[in-house]
Amino acid sequence: MRSPRLLVLVAVGAVAASGCAADDPEAANTSAPAPVSTFARSVPPTAAPEATSPPATDPPTTPPADAEPTTSPATSAASTTSTSTTTTTLPPDPPPPNDEFAGLTFGADQVADVDKATGVAWRDGDEAMYVSTQPGPVYRVVDGVATVVLDLTDQTFPDTPGSERGVLGVAFDPRDGRMFVNYTDEDDHTRVVSYELVDGVAVIESRREVLFIEQPGVGHNGGRLIFDPEGNLFIGSGDGGASNGWDAQDTEKLLGAILRIRPKLDGDGYDIPDDNPFAAGELDRPEVIARGFRNPWTFSIDDDTGDIWIGDVGNNTVEEVSVLPRSRWGANFGWPYFEGNNQRHGDAPEDVIPPVYDYSHDVGAAVMAGHVYRGDAIPALRGAFVFGDLTGPIWAIGADGVSRLDAERIATLTGWAEGPDGELYALGFGGVFAFVQR
Repeated sequence: MRSPRLLVLVAVGAVAASGCAADDPEAANTSAPAPVSTFARSVPPTAAPEATSPPATDPPTTPPADAEPTTSPATSAASTTSTSTTTTTLPPDPPPPNDEFAGLTFGADQVADVDKATGVAWRDGDEAMYVSTQPGPVYRVVDGVATVVLDLTDQTFPDTPGSERGVLGVAFDPRDGRMFVNYTDEDDHTRVVSYELVDGVAVIESRREVLFIEQPGVGHNGGRLIFDPEGNLFIGSGDGGASNGWDAQDTEKLLGAILRIRPKLDGDGYDIPDDNPFAAGELDRPEVIARGFRNPWTFSIDDDTGDIWIGDVGNNTVEEVSVLPRSRWGANFGWPYFEGNNQRHGDAPEDVIPPVYDYSHDVGAAVMAGHVYRGDAIPALRGAFVFGDLTGPIWAIGADGVSRLDAERIATLTGWAEGPDGELYALGFGGVFAFVQR
């Protein structure tokens, strides 16, 4: 393993909100133990670690496939639609013992030389990798050659050092192959739009307006887009950065939440999947499947279990990794009552889900949640959750807890992607990199 390395926190133009700036100075100095337990409260080590205890998550449940559609409330521009759910026929690989991968060395091989990558996606029947970048261009990458297929530079906030705005995510609808892009417009509001592709290039005239979120501030915008096989679109939405976090608890807003919608196939807008926990719109917005996040900049769905792994970028104290099992949809993750396991305010909602892991800003600046590894190239890592930090360190959660990996550092890590074959890719200011064993 490598020798310990001192991490010096510097100001960088990160697309994720660095946890260095406090949202609520008054609350920043009030810290009490959370009245909930988590499997690990210690800071991740900066050298070869002793593994901590494993996370405990509820087993995923399968939503009913025959549920009756519900009617969307007047406050939502969406209607509901029925969904179906696929199930795996074989049990997923469990997390491996940490000693199986703790002694391995990992590297990063560049596969796309683009500036400030924020998202990666593939579409069925297309060999290319599609990469969204913060400044505005979306690229199609084949054999390392990147070609611009959509350029939103003149429609998004100018790329300036330290800005969290720009083009923040990309995904493809498995039903019709349309490309979806999440970006902040010139007025700093969030837009999710879609385009038809012809020969791998976006047809500008085919643009559809899918979702609009009015942002109260200029940061904490989330941005990640993920489709499931049924065509439901999951969207990470931050708290907007203007209310000291309280917008994340406002059930009339689409802020500080993980959203799930079903884009319409014949025009603008979206429907509400009928198995969303608040589909009737009585207790929360029908788009919401979980709330109480500061900036869930990175999240992923483990196809084998249905668990959603979320990296919530912290404020001035800690970064956190959380898990949302299917059985807990509708849950609250506590921000701004909690930052990680530190309680900042009283009167928190009941049954707040604590993080499965948090770490202090002595170690990193902004968490970059990755994926549960399901590929074949690194057998010892199968079933482990891989994640990192903006400043470079990379960890994995195995059966015995969290271990820092002996991995090549990626300057300004901005996220992760999972290829169609289950292999992992790391995103950074310097492009896209295949995560490999050396």
